[in-house]
Amino acid sequence: MKFRNKLIKKEFDDFKKYHKNVCNVIFHIVCGFVYMSFFFSLFGDYKNIALCVYFLLLLTTVNLMSAVLISIPIYYMINNVISFSSNNIYIFLVFYFLPELSHYLTNEKTVLNVENITALSLFANIFYLLPFSIQCLFNASNFKS
Repeated sequence: MKFRNKLIKKEFDDFKKYHKNVCNVIFHIVCGFVYMSFFFSLFGDYKNIALCVYFLLLLTTVNLMSAVLISIPIYYMINNVISFSSNNIYIFLVFYFLPELSHYLTNEKTVLNVENITALSLFANIFYLLPFSIQCLFNASNFKS
């Protein structure tokens, strides 16, 4: 996967250093789809517009394939599975922080910590966790042909 934006490419390079364990990466992907679906559900009647903005963000910074592969399942979840509720914020937060647990279970260091957090790294951690994790999964030696 080629990243069209140099800042995002740098964030991915930092991310992939700490995401080599396949189980950890798969857990990140599952949690990522859940927390992003609940994140977009928080927009209520504007959830599809917010998802379109995310699609365009991925399209312009990553690529079409990633934008489609990520947006379609989220679209399905927010329109057919998840209903709007004030509790959705709690589910979003739980699944956003849950991947940290998999780092401890797999003995991999975490990307973000108090010493290195910036606005860009936090933004990338939220909105690019899925494309970064998917790319790490494809890069894993177990999945190379």
